[in-house]
Amino acid sequence: MRVLFTTFAAKSHLHIQIPLAWALRSAGHDVCVTSQPDLVEYISHTGLTAVGVGERLDLDVQMSGVNRRRNDSEEVADDPDFLTHADLSGLRPERRTYGYLRNAFELMATHVYPTLSSASTVADLVGFAQRWKPDLVVWDTHTFAGAVAATVTGAAHARLLFGADLLGHSRQLFRQEHDRLPADERSDPLAEWLGEVLDGYGGHFTEDVVTGHWTMDGLPAAMRLPVPGQHHVPVRFVPYNGPSVLPDWLAEPLERPRVCLTLGSSGREVLGADRASVTDLLEAVADVDAEVVATLSAAQLSESPKVPDNVRVVDFVPLDALLPSCSAVIHQGGAGTFQNAQLHGVPQIIVPDLLWDSAYKMRHLRSTGTGLAVADVDRFTAAQLRDMLVHVLEDPSFARNAAGVRREMLGMPAPRDIVPVLERLTAEYR
Repeated sequence: MRVLFTTFAAKSHLHIQIPLAWALRSAGHDVCVTSQPDLVEYISHTGLTAVGVGERLDLDVQMSGVNRRRNDSEEVADDPDFLTHADLSGLRPERRTYGYLRNAFELMATHVYPTLSSASTVADLVGFAQRWKPDLVVWDTHTFAGAVAATVTGAAHARLLFGADLLGHSRQLFRQEHDRLPADERSDPLAEWLGEVLDGYGGHFTEDVVTGHWTMDGLPAAMRLPVPGQHHVPVRFVPYNGPSVLPDWLAEPLERPRVCLTLGSSGREVLGADRASVTDLLEAVADVDAEVVATLSAAQLSESPKVPDNVRVVDFVPLDALLPSCSAVIHQGGAGTFQNAQLHGVPQIIVPDLLWDSAYKMRHLRSTGTGLAVADVDRFTAAQLRDMLVHVLEDPSFARNAAGVRREMLGMPAPRDIVPVLERLTAEYR
């Protein structure tokens, strides 16, 4: 069968898709990956066929504009920093209401989703799908262009989650509250936007366009948000870190605990900058009895006057190779780093960028005893972070609990194991 993968132009979101794409390719299926032109060359370096759709996204520039436009939106006046505090999990009581969820979807459907799936991106993707005729479209949770193209061409389609299913969970909460109201007192901004897009191609909106015919989820069962009625396919997270060469020092024996310090790429990709202060992070680890490997670029280091003696700075090292030797990891809450740490059983400390599900991850670390998190990233001190790190390194319960999560993840089906499931579901929904 022909399988079309699509994501908006963010490397961190593409990385989640590559192992499954190659599992399907290795099983003999035709696979193609589409994104905006920003990502096409990078996709081609994975060995998969790439197709550019739409115009350049320039995500950091676009999302900075969304942040500015947010302040002009009356609908989100009660949450003026919504975009960077995009916690749609509904676990906070004040966010389980129709009013809050409707306003959240209004912002996303007005500013965020039309940016990630612009008119030109949708048009090019639909056109390519009409020519290539995929049997299955696998789309990133935020890339609704994939759902639209599949609906228009009659392909089966599924979401591959990059984190907690906040969208599916909050969508169900919203629909429950929405359906209780009289018709003249309710609205559904996400359905209205998707309906208008589909109408331009002769299609019509159904809830499948929001959540797919089924959803593939790499999180362990204890961390999945409940979405009753959703067809759920668990799949083990397999790390993909891009082309890389292992440094010689990684094979040298350790003389003291190793700590990974990384800010990932999501903050820079989406917001154009890291939220946490690199100076504060380096100060926090400076006098800890540990070897700290900090994956920081020259631009990130430019704000810090001094690198501590116990810190080894590298621009990049594959986390899949580094984390097995680490006793802890400090990071911003990105999907790739979080799941790499879970897979390798490494206790975590999150200094959050507060994007999408980072708040949910923070609660999960605390509740499972697998890590700690900075409660207020804008006000934390180096001393507070240092105390957290020392606690995680000295209390063996964190490593023990993290090892339990690792065992659970290793028990999940690998991407190659779900290929027959995808073949069956595609035939069912095609």
